[in-house]
Amino acid sequence: MTTLPLQKIPRFQVLKETFPGLKAIFFDMDGSLFNTEAYHAEALLMIGHQHNIRPPHDPQAVHDLMMGKADYLVFEIVKSWEGFPPEWTVKDFVDEKNNNLLNLLMKVSPEAFFPKETLEMLKIAKAQDLYLALVTSSEKVITEKLLKMAGVYEIFNLILTRDDCPKHKPDPWPYLKAMEISKMSADECLIFEDSNVGLAAATASGAHVVKVEWF
Repeated sequence: MTTLPLQKIPRFQVLKETFPGLKAIFFDMDGSLFNTEAYHAEALLMIGHQHNIRPPHDPQAVHDLMMGKADYLVFEIVKSWEGFPPEWTVKDFVDEKNNNLLNLLMKVSPEAFFPKETLEMLKIAKAQDLYLALVTSSEKVITEKLLKMAGVYEIFNLILTRDDCPKHKPDPWPYLKAMEISKMSADECLIFEDSNVGLAAATASGAHVVKVEWF
């Protein structure tokens, strides 16, 4: 299978020419479909300011630490930070972070985190009957809200979130499940991923992979 690093959002026709057997496109969400990784990091830093939690890292290191990780994994890291409320559960932490994330994104237009070139690609793929799936490590509630904010909730044939999967990236299970549901073979599928965790899952699934570098 092919792994293709790209620094510019490709036109759909280029994808069809590069992957002639293409029948399905699977997107990771944060950092691949949406340019939201920095917003996630800011939402985490906001928790620190709001609750006097003191991370042992500078803001850029916090961003790098969170990159591609599901929130439950981030929780396991940040719960040791000075000032972190010892009574907080994973749900408490995730709810706080996601509320901050939504507040940040509601202050900007969708174009600030969702490039029009990606929207055009999705619309053309949909018009040509490609199967479109979103496969994310984010929770269902925040995933659905972000997709609706961007106006693309209805465009996907399948949405798989962390809540839907017993195993998570870097395990390939979510992508293999998407193939099973879509009835597509690995060589018919193209996955867009950005983080090391997501790329490991995508590569292990056997599908073609675009390494997103345009954000």
